Amino acid sequence: MNKEDKQRVIGKIVAINSDRFTVELLSGIDNFNVNGFDDIHYFAQLNSYVILPYQYYYIVAEVAGVREKDLNLPFSNPTEQFLSKVKSGKFLEVLPIGTLKPQENDPNSYNFDFGVSVYPALYTDALYIKEKELDAIFNVKNQEQTICLTPRLHKKKCDCSIKRYTTLSIGKSTIFPDYDVKIDIDKFFSSHSAILGNTGSGKSCTIASMLQGLFRFKEYSATGSSFVIFDVNGEYKQAFGKLRDTNSDIEIKNYSLDSSEDEDVNQFVLPHWFLTIDEWALLLQATEKTQQPILRNALGLASIFTADEDVRELKNHILATCITQILRDESSSPSKKDRIVSILQKFNTDEISLSKAFTYTDDEGSEQDQIYIDRGIRLDCNIRNCLTVHFGEIKGLAQLIYYLEQTDVDGDPVFIVDKFKMPIYERNQKFSFEIIEDAVDLALLYEEAHGNRQIRDYCSTLITRIKSIKDRDDFNFIKQDKANFESYRRNILGLNKKRDDKNITKKQQIIILDLSSAEDEIVEVISCVISRIIYEAIKDFPVRNSYPVNLILEEAHRYISDSPIGSFLKANRIFELIAKEGRKFGMLLIISSQRPSELSKTVLSQCSNFIVHRIQNPEDLSHIRQITPHISETILRRMPSIPTQHALIFGHAVNLPTTFKVNEAIPKPKSDNNEVSKNWFKPKDHIVYKI
Repeated sequence: MNKEDKQRVIGKIVAINSDRFTVELLSGIDNFNVNGFDDIHYFAQLNSYVILPYQYYYIVAEVAGVREKDLNLPFSNPTEQFLSKVKSGKFLEVLPIGTLKPQENDPNSYNFDFGVSVYPALYTDALYIKEKELDAIFNVKNQEQTICLTPRLHKKKCDCSIKRYTTLSIGKSTIFPDYDVKIDIDKFFSSHSAILGNTGSGKSCTIASMLQGLFRFKEYSATGSSFVIFDVNGEYKQAFGKLRDTNSDIEIKNYSLDSSEDEDVNQFVLPHWFLTIDEWALLLQATEKTQQPILRNALGLASIFTADEDVRELKNHILATCITQILRDESSSPSKKDRIVSILQKFNTDEISLSKAFTYTDDEGSEQDQIYIDRGIRLDCNIRNCLTVHFGEIKGLAQLIYYLEQTDVDGDPVFIVDKFKMPIYERNQKFSFEIIEDAVDLALLYEEAHGNRQIRDYCSTLITRIKSIKDRDDFNFIKQDKANFESYRRNILGLNKKRDDKNITKKQQIIILDLSSAEDEIVEVISCVISRIIYEAIKDFPVRNSYPVNLILEEAHRYISDSPIGSFLKANRIFELIAKEGRKFGMLLIISSQRPSELSKTVLSQCSNFIVHRIQNPEDLSHIRQITPHISETILRRMPSIPTQHALIFGHAVNLPTTFKVNEAIPKPKSDNNEVSKNWFKPKDHIVYKI
C-alpha cells in the first residue's frame, strides 16, 4: 500500500462471508466523514462505495448497511450515555461488486471490471473512494471516438475530424450527483434490453429521453439508426415532434390506424396477402387441429383462383369434386341449386361455369335421349339450365353429374385429377379479402366430398370470425390488395429508392406505429407481422448485420405473453426467434412493460440490459429475480421504493448496477398523470368540450 492509500484508511475488514464483508471503522472517525487533501469524504451513505486493496489492484465494494455496537463503557447518568453513542463501535456491511486495475500505459488511471473472483484477507484496510476511481467506475473518460470516412486516404489527405459518441448519458447518479450515468451505446443497442416498471413510473419518458439524447446534436447524431416503435398508447409523436427543429438530418415517419388530417401522419395499412399461415391463424383465431388445415386449404384455393398463370386443371378438379358432392348430398334440390350457383358465380373456369354448354349422351342411345326429351330437358344445354328445379327435383341432375365425371377416349377422367394435391398458399401473392369466406366454403365442400361430414360444424367459429372481420371497420387496414411488397418493406425500414436508381438510401430514423386505437387482437397481428417482415428483410441484406433495427415494444405484455392459452402462440414465436437469433443479423428488441411476470420468459431471459423503475408487485419482483440470477437481493429490495423518474440500471451496458435520476425528456411523451384536483374543483355546469 502506498503512502496516499494509508492516509485514506477508514477501517479494517473484521468479517468475511461469501457475499459480503464487515468493516469496523477506526475509533477516531466520529461522523462517518474524513478530511482528505482534496475534499471532505462521506463514506457511510447506503449504495456508496469503498475500496479494498488487494495485491496491485482494488476491490470495489458497495455499502449495504451501517450499524453500531456499544463498547460497554461505564456511564454515570442517562444523558452521558446518550451523548457517548458517538464513541460506540461503528460497522459497515459492504458487498463486493468489481475490481479497479491500473492501466498499463497510465498507472494513475484505472479500468473497472464488474464481478469479483478473489476475496481480501481478514484485517485488510478499507479506503474511502476518490474522484479518479469514480471516473473509472462511471466511465466518464474517452466518450468520443474519431472516425475516418475515407480510409484509403487515411494519414495522407484525411484529417479525421469527424467524431462520434461511444457512450450515452441517460441520467445522474443518485448517490454521486456530479456523475452522469452512461450506457455503452454498442452494448446497449446491440443487445436486447428491457425497461420495466409500474404504470406512471416513467418508462416512456426514459425511452424518449434516450432517443432524444442520441439525436440531439447534429455533429454526433445517429443518422444511421433505425427505431421502429409499436406505440400502443399514442405517446411518442409528441415526444419526437420537435426533433427536426434541433437536427434537420433526422426524419420521423408516423403511421396511424385512424384517418388523420395531420399531414405528418400516414394511414397505416397491412395487406392481408402479406400474412403467413400462422399469422392468418392468429387473425382468425383458428384452432390448430381442425380449423388451421381448412384455413390452409382455403388460402391455397384463394391464391390459385386469383392467379394469373394457367391452373385450370386444379380449378376444374376442385369445382367438379365440390359440385358433385353437393348434387349427391341429402339437402333439398333448391338448396343444392343455390349453393352451386353461388359457387360458380364466384369461382369458375371456361369448362365449368353457369353458361357452359354441353351435350349429354349415354350408352343406351336414343331411347335414353327420348326419356330426357319427354321430361322437358334439352340435350344441348348449359349448366344453369341443368340446375332448373322441377317439382322439387333438379331436372338435369344426371346430365350434370355425367358432365363433371366424364372420361376421355382413354377412360381417364376429364376433370377429376388422380392423386390431387391441394395448392399451397404463397404469401405476397395478391388476392381479394372478399374471396376468403367463399374459399373456406369451397375447402369445406372439398373436405366433405372426401367423407368428413362433421368438418363444417368444427369450423363454424372460423366462418363466424371471417364474417365478423369483413364487417368490422377497425379491420379495414388489413383488407387491402393494392400495395407493392418491396416498397412497403423499405418504408417500414426507413429506406428509400428513387425511380430508375439502383441505390437504396437511408430516409427515416424513427418509425412510429400508433396503435392506440386498436384492440389487443389487432395489436398482436400487427406486431407479429411487421416484426417478421423486418426480420426477414435484414436477414436478406447483402452484408450481414450491416443494418441494425431496434424494435421498441410498448406494453409488450399485451402481445408477447407467457400464457400457454391462446391461438396466437405460433405467430407470436417470431419474438422468441428474434430474441434468440436476431442479434446475429442486427434485429434488437427494447421491451417496455409494467407486468414482467406476464411476458414471455424466453424473450425476457435473452435481455442483456435492464432499466427498472418502481415495481411493487411481489410476483413481478420474483420474476425479475428468476430471469436475472446475477441481481442481488439488495438491488431487488430497492425496486418498490424507487421514486418517479428514477430507475435502477444493470446489465452489460453499464459497469455496475446503479440507481439514477433519468434525464428529462423535452418534450415529454403524451403520458402525463391526470391533474385530478385541477379537473375536479370547477364551477357547476362548466363546459367540458365543444362539438
